[in-house]
Amino acid sequence: MTLDVIIPSVRSQTIDRLLYSFSRNSIWPDCITIVSNEVNTDIAVYGLPVRLIRFQSADYPVGHRDVALRRNVGIWQSSCTHILTFDDDQIASKHLVEDARALLSSKPFFWGHYRYIDFSRYGLDEILRLPAEVGRARENPPNAWHLWMSAYGGLFGADAQYVRDLGGFDLLFCGRHGGEDQDLGRRLAQHSGDGERVFVHEPPFAWHPERTPPWEPMRYSNLCETAHLLRPVEVVGHTLNQCTRCPYFEAEFDHPIGTVAVLRFDPSHVDTMIDELR
Repeated sequence: MTLDVIIPSVRSQTIDRLLYSFSRNSIWPDCITIVSNEVNTDIAVYGLPVRLIRFQSADYPVGHRDVALRRNVGIWQSSCTHILTFDDDQIASKHLVEDARALLSSKPFFWGHYRYIDFSRYGLDEILRLPAEVGRARENPPNAWHLWMSAYGGLFGADAQYVRDLGGFDLLFCGRHGGEDQDLGRRLAQHSGDGERVFVHEPPFAWHPERTPPWEPMRYSNLCETAHLLRPVEVVGHTLNQCTRCPYFEAEFDHPIGTVAVLRFDPSHVDTMIDELR
């Protein structure tokens, strides 16, 4: 098994502490992939095998709310057998990689947990020594079954080909930045025979700040700088409001109900540049 940690990032100021936490893990991942146009190549990587993917597209909306696209870019560009998606404002717990690998050795995917904590109260090394119970739980109880609405892509692990075959994160959510995690959780639960449920594992868990830091201005976007000019279009039975001047769209729905992704990611619609930061 090889494991690639996929980090969709729009916050260059949080990357240093994140990478440092992985460098202090009990075992290292085989690769850490940062998908970002905002992070620079001169970041400290602490000896970790880090690569940076910068990307552009003429077809998919790139700008605010494109986290599903960024995750998919990393997943489809990975050469590892397994992937772990991890959000850029978090800190990895001490045994996160080790715990994730143990779970993935016996199942094709899992949903992890995170613990809210006030980062300003502790030093970084101090946080890495804290037990999970110091933080406020996202799901109560952790390590239990919950409805698929509790699926969270900030700590999600899977066999890479398994999740690619099922369409990854549905890009039908690209205009919302909300719901893509839960939709993938719903589809995976149905596909695996778990019905409407997902199991939220702890461990592994990530430390999550009580106050989420703001996103940075986008360095590249293909979206309108002013108001969009929207018109309704039909895509695979769903009504979308599509901008006539840029790739932006909004979907008029709560959640699709099918077992496959409606708008599947196509890597040929994205141009990438990859830098190895070892």
